[in-house]
Amino acid sequence: METKVTVRAGSILTLLNISMSRAVHQTGVSPKGLLTFGIIRRNEVQVWQGQDTSASELLSFGSSDPFDGVSATRFCGTTVSIREHDIEHLADALGLNIPESLRTSATPAIYVHHKRLAAIRQLSEQLTDGHDQPMTENVQEEIVANLLLVANSYDQHEDKSTPLIRSRTVSKTTELMLALLGENVPISKICKEVGVSWRTLDRSFLEKFGIGPKKYYHRLRLNRVRSDLIHKANHYNISDIANRWGFWHLGQFAQDYHNMFGELPSTTMRISGE
Repeated sequence: METKVTVRAGSILTLLNISMSRAVHQTGVSPKGLLTFGIIRRNEVQVWQGQDTSASELLSFGSSDPFDGVSATRFCGTTVSIREHDIEHLADALGLNIPESLRTSATPAIYVHHKRLAAIRQLSEQLTDGHDQPMTENVQEEIVANLLLVANSYDQHEDKSTPLIRSRTVSKTTELMLALLGENVPISKICKEVGVSWRTLDRSFLEKFGIGPKKYYHRLRLNRVRSDLIHKANHYNISDIANRWGFWHLGQFAQDYHNMFGELPSTTMRISGE
C-alpha cells in the first residue's frame, strides 16, 4: 500500500492531508483537547461508526472519542484539528453555534454538501502541497468559520436580518474596511466592531456585491496597491507598496494580483514608469 501524509500546523489549527492506495479499516481515539473533523469526497469513506456514509463529506471525530471507519481504495482526505478553546472563542466572535454533532463522534456524519467544504479542501491543499502558502491567522480563521457554517447547515434564509439592517451593515463595514486597509484584520474583528454575525455580514455583501466580505476587503487592498504602483512607481519598490496594504507574503500577493488584474505587479510598475 502506498500512503502519503502531509501536515501543517498553525497557531489555531493543524491540517493533515492523507492519501492511501488501498481500502483501510481505521480505528483509534481522537486527540484530547481538540475538536477534529474529516473532510472527504463522497464515497471515499464507506462506513463511519458502523453506518453508511456514501452521502457524507464532513465527519466529526469529536474530542477524546473513539472512531471506527473504512475508507475506499485510493482514499484522499483532510483532517482539521482545532483547540476547543479556540473554536469556542471564534464561534462566539462570529455569532455562530458549535452544534453537538461537532463535539462528538457518536453522530456518525454530517450529511451536507456545501461549496464551503470545497473551499476548505482547496485551502488545505494550498497549505500542505509545498508551495509555501502562508498559514496566516486569517486563513486559519476562514477554515474554522467555513466548518462552523457548514455544521450549522448554513442558509441565507436562516438569517433574520431585515433589508435595512443589511444595508446599514454594508455601509458600516465598508467604512471600517477603508479605515483598516493596511492592517488586513480578520473578519471576526469586523463582525465584532460592526455588531453583526458572520451570517448577516456575508448575506449583506453577497446581496449587494455578489461576493463575500473577505473577498471584497481583499480586492479593496489590491486596488490600493495597483493605484500606488501606477502613481508612485518612481518612489517605492513593489515590496514596500505591498507591505503598506497588508500583503506580507510576496509570492501569494503576486499571484492574487495577477488573478485580479491579468498582469504581474512588476508589469504594472514598468508600464507606469515608462
